[in-house]
Amino acid sequence: MSINIVCKSYIKDFVKTFLILLFSMSFLLAIVGLIEKIDDFIPYKPSTIFFVEFVFYSIPRYVFYLIPFVTLVTSLFIFSIGVRSREFLIISVSGGRLRGVLKPFLFLGIFLSILSFVFGEFIQPEFNKELNNMIEELTRKGKSIMQRDIFLRTKDGNVLKIGKFLEIDRRAEEVKIFHFKNDTLIKRIDSQEAKIEGNHWLLKKATIYDFLTGKVEKYDSMNYPLNLKISISAFKDIKKIEQFSLLELIQKRKELKRAGLSNPKIDTDISSRLSYNFVTFFMMVLGMSLPLGAYEKFNFIFSKAKGGTASGGIITVSIGLLITITYWLVYSLFLFVGYSKILPPFISPWITTLIFGFVSVKLYYSIKE
Repeated sequence: MSINIVCKSYIKDFVKTFLILLFSMSFLLAIVGLIEKIDDFIPYKPSTIFFVEFVFYSIPRYVFYLIPFVTLVTSLFIFSIGVRSREFLIISVSGGRLRGVLKPFLFLGIFLSILSFVFGEFIQPEFNKELNNMIEELTRKGKSIMQRDIFLRTKDGNVLKIGKFLEIDRRAEEVKIFHFKNDTLIKRIDSQEAKIEGNHWLLKKATIYDFLTGKVEKYDSMNYPLNLKISISAFKDIKKIEQFSLLELIQKRKELKRAGLSNPKIDTDISSRLSYNFVTFFMMVLGMSLPLGAYEKFNFIFSKAKGGTASGGIITVSIGLLITITYWLVYSLFLFVGYSKILPPFISPWITTLIFGFVSVKLYYSIKE
């Protein structure tokens, strides 16, 4: 595919502007993120290296989420300059087909979408894990990490409720085991404390309530088989699913499903990870189409930027920010709808992408040839 010399120049300017904006904004947001959390870290007396590493490991998270926004702002900025300089008008008047000239930018949008997917699935999760390990190491200080109110299902269909679980000690407190038969509760075991030893629980100060016979039996200690369908760590992981890659989320979903459980948040997030990869491409199309395809409708906005690059940049960033805020508001709304199962979790996250995709494509085909 041959690339017009004007298009080559704009691609070069786009890449340069894109990289500068992406990494400078990610770095600034990482600094802001550190400032917001610094009060939580100060009591543990972290070293200077900790703060430097915190910023370093935070940057990929912001890079991933900023790629669509920066793509939109950069394309708006680059193409609004082309509109003001009349270069695209000259190409059109001289017989050039604008949409044909702009095809390399469509391929660039596809490339950025793929890059965003690879970055989000393979790079960002690893940096997030390092960041979380670093924070846990700082805040642990020899203390056991505690989880509260965990519900598990055993292989024979019984339910285990753990009030507190201390990970390091592998010790549980306020344990209740519910025995069911034909969906009827027939027995309950209460234990003040339980510890994992080999392939069984060691229950201490246990009380057995037999609802069929009415008997109540008490034991200072007793063994109970550790026949869980799913590991306790899986429930800890669910709380941090935003740090998982798509493949890890799918694996967690399979693990929950084997245990006879479901989690609409995981289902929604799997779907949102897939739909989010199309956003960067549509933002590229939208950034091209607004200055070129809808210039006449929005001429009163773009004409304000004739005073110079600085004023044009401010207006461009403002337009991009407004579109991005609108996108995230609608996107967050449909994520909530998916989490709440008001709409099917696998469908809800796609609605925002389809709306913005439709608008982008419609504006793109409004570009006059």
